[in-house]
Amino acid sequence: MHAHSQFCWSGDHTVAALNQAVSHAANIEADDRIVIAFSDANLKRYFIRPSSIATTMVRDPSVSVYMIFIGSLGDEAERLRKVLPAGKSFVTMDTKEMPTILQQIFTSTMSMMKMR
Repeated sequence: MHAHSQFCWSGDHTVAALNQAVSHAANIEADDRIVIAFSDANLKRYFIRPSSIATTMVRDPSVSVYMIFIGSLGDEAERLRKVLPAGKSFVTMDTKEMPTILQQIFTSTMSMMKMR
C-alpha cells in the first residue's frame, strides 16, 4: 500500500467512496449490509466537513456504516469521532488494535440483527 500511495495524486475521496460503498451495499440482497471505511482522518486539509461524512453514514438505514481512523494529525480523528454517529467510528494509532476494533463492529452488528 505504501508503494502505491506514493504515486497517487494528492486529494481525498473519502465521502465519494463512502457514498459509492453505501449505494452498492444497499443494492445487494443480503440479511445484513456493512460498510467499513478506513481513513487517515486528515480531512480538514481537503475542506471535508464531518457533517458530510455523518450524513453519508446514516443515509440508508439498511446499511450499517463504520469509520476507522488510522493515525491522525493532532486530535483531528478524535474530533471527527465525536461528531459522527455514536458507536460508528473508531480511532487507532496502532494497527495492532484492528482485530479488536473489527470484532467490536461485528459483535455490535450481530447484536443489532438479533433485535430486529
